[in-house]
Amino acid sequence: MKLRKKIIIFICAIAVLGIGATYLLLHLILLNRFEKLDGEQLQRNLDKAVASYNEELQDMRTGLMNYSIRDETYRFMESGTGPGSAYSSDTAFIRSNFDQTTYEINRYDMIALLDLDGRPLYGGTYDSSLGSVTPLTPEHLSLFKLINSRLPALKNAEDSRSGIVNLDKGPMLITLTPIVNSSKDKPVIGMAVAGRMLHQDEITQIWNDNLSSIKVSRTTSALLAESGGQRVWTSPVSEGQSSIHTVVNDLFNDPGIIISLKEPQQIYDSGLKSVAAFRLFYFLAMLLLLAACVLFVNRFILGRMSSLVRNIRAIGSSKDLSIRIASSGRDEFGEVEVEFNRMIDSLEQAQNELRQQSMLDPLTQLPNRSLFFARLNEAIAAVKGINRQIVLVFIDLDHFKTVNDTLGHDFGDAILKETAFRISQVVGKHDVVSRLGGDEFTILLSDVPDEGSIAVQLSRIQEALSMPHRIKGHLLYNTASIGISIYPQNGEDADYLVKQADLAMFHVKETGRNNIFQYSEDLEAGIRRKKVLAQQLLSAAAADEFEIHYQPILGAGNLKVAKVEALLRWTSKAYGNVSPAEFIPLAESSGSIVGIGSWVLRQVCSDMRDFRSRGLELTAAVNISALQLMQPGLLELLLELLQEYELPASSLELEITESVLVSGESIFRSLQQLRCHGFRISFDDFGTGFSSLSYLRRFPVDVIKIDRSFVSEMSHAPQGDVLVKAIIELSHNLGLRVVSEGIEHEEQFDMLRALGSDELQGYYISRPLRAKALYSFLAQEITFRG
Repeated sequence: MKLRKKIIIFICAIAVLGIGATYLLLHLILLNRFEKLDGEQLQRNLDKAVASYNEELQDMRTGLMNYSIRDETYRFMESGTGPGSAYSSDTAFIRSNFDQTTYEINRYDMIALLDLDGRPLYGGTYDSSLGSVTPLTPEHLSLFKLINSRLPALKNAEDSRSGIVNLDKGPMLITLTPIVNSSKDKPVIGMAVAGRMLHQDEITQIWNDNLSSIKVSRTTSALLAESGGQRVWTSPVSEGQSSIHTVVNDLFNDPGIIISLKEPQQIYDSGLKSVAAFRLFYFLAMLLLLAACVLFVNRFILGRMSSLVRNIRAIGSSKDLSIRIASSGRDEFGEVEVEFNRMIDSLEQAQNELRQQSMLDPLTQLPNRSLFFARLNEAIAAVKGINRQIVLVFIDLDHFKTVNDTLGHDFGDAILKETAFRISQVVGKHDVVSRLGGDEFTILLSDVPDEGSIAVQLSRIQEALSMPHRIKGHLLYNTASIGISIYPQNGEDADYLVKQADLAMFHVKETGRNNIFQYSEDLEAGIRRKKVLAQQLLSAAAADEFEIHYQPILGAGNLKVAKVEALLRWTSKAYGNVSPAEFIPLAESSGSIVGIGSWVLRQVCSDMRDFRSRGLELTAAVNISALQLMQPGLLELLLELLQEYELPASSLELEITESVLVSGESIFRSLQQLRCHGFRISFDDFGTGFSSLSYLRRFPVDVIKIDRSFVSEMSHAPQGDVLVKAIIELSHNLGLRVVSEGIEHEEQFDMLRALGSDELQGYYISRPLRAKALYSFLAQEITFRG
């Protein structure tokens, strides 16, 4: 990407980040602050409302004290003027002090004078709609009794009580003052009570604010639950209105009323409008600043840089390190031009030395790893976007370590130099040959127009590598494993292409060496499959994914089944049914074959016991790997299983292959111990190795199994059965029984019986069966033509 684009992207990113940060700042901080200010204002208004409520109580108290701290009120209470009725209003005192005017001036809805026992000597209620004073209601009398029982008596002139009580008609503001004489030198003789109903007009008069509305309601369990145990709480904003509530205790210090205040979010709404205006201004300002930055960078930075790049490119195109850049100013770019000229001077002086020291392999004088990757990246860049391909060849010499270990590193170095020379001779002049290290070489074939050209070139390389080396009088033959990857079909990255070619070469190593293989997705999928299967094998037995199938083996004489071969089958959760030819080698290479083999032995013993319980005296042939034989405790495991499942040693026949026999003396001793304890040893796949005959006398073997490859090649033609006949006769002469496996046709079945094979096995007789299916097979009357 051009620097111009990078700078523009960077400036745009900064602008976007600035706008985003400002947006977050405005919304997350300022608007949040505005919302808090609204909340604080709402709290202050609530405090003012509560203060107004308390001031109203104080005004009521002050007004009531004008009547309670008077000598004539004291004398009225002292003389007990009421003639048997607390509501008598015919006295001069009552008429002059508690008439309709007193209620209206003080806005009282109820006034009462109580003695020390809480009994009213005077009491009245005022009905503003009728304009008359009426006696106290039973609810008022009950209230006075409650006050007398729950509140302490007023003991001095300064003592008073104010609060709110809930009546049936609604909440009432109430104040209590002591009745004393004007000089306050006499004891309290009673208590004056005044009440004012808290109607909506009264609430509006207390709270006079056009922007907010106040509401007073009785406490309920639902409202108290909404408060969450707090005295003051807020409700969620609804339709631009904020709400706050507080609980006010009544005269008896119990939750009495809830004052709710609701008002619009003035500050927040105003802030929101301001933020919107500022956001628009800021966005336009950022756009102008962005344009100014781009113009400045383009004029004073990118312009000078483009000039510098053109001069440098001219030097690179001419490949003439004697050219210098003329200084065009005294700023930082001028300093870069001066320093670049100095660098060119240094490069010109050290060019040859650097090439020799840092880019060539000292032994073969081929490009080393770093130079090869540089050339490969250059080649990829050169063909990118055009219809051309690059072939990467990865070469690893076969058994090269053996040369170093047996003949010495001098011979190895000589082979490496000769190999480098031969490869260089057969590739084109534009191709790149490199030694990555050790005995690994890579070739970059950059001029291969089609598949045919690739095949011809690879054939020439393989032919050159297969020629013998004559070194110090020794004629040494050497081959190579070759893997290839092709750009762009196998990848577009240098490291990835080398990795893929290396993977293809590794596949050649695994499949016999001295070959050429091209990377493919199937190859990588196959390797990935092997890794997954090897990992799953570790838990396959515990996951109940294994199953034992049994293939019947006929006695050639009576054509009865007396033996079966136990064959392991695996159903992987990831890949379904997996062939033993695939997972057994994986199990052996990963070491999991030991645990799997123990599971197989236990399962076979369990099935053998079930067979014997049904009257089937069968012997099971079980394959034993070299790793199992080399592990200590195999004999102990077998004896323990025989004891656990109540089986004789003759019920198991242990099958081994020639790879087991060449594993060393420990295997020989292990086989001897097994045979001494009554286990029969079977030699499987006989005739496919190099040393089978030499082991027949030495190793304790009871049975020879002729490999299916010999059986499949048998025919009635002359000499068509010579090998099988020789194996059978040799085995019988050594006292060994012979099992012929892989019988698929009636013709093979008849010929092997005629040649004297003791036992017969193959698909012609039966495919491997599950244990339950084996019962059905043995129960059938199957006749084989003799």
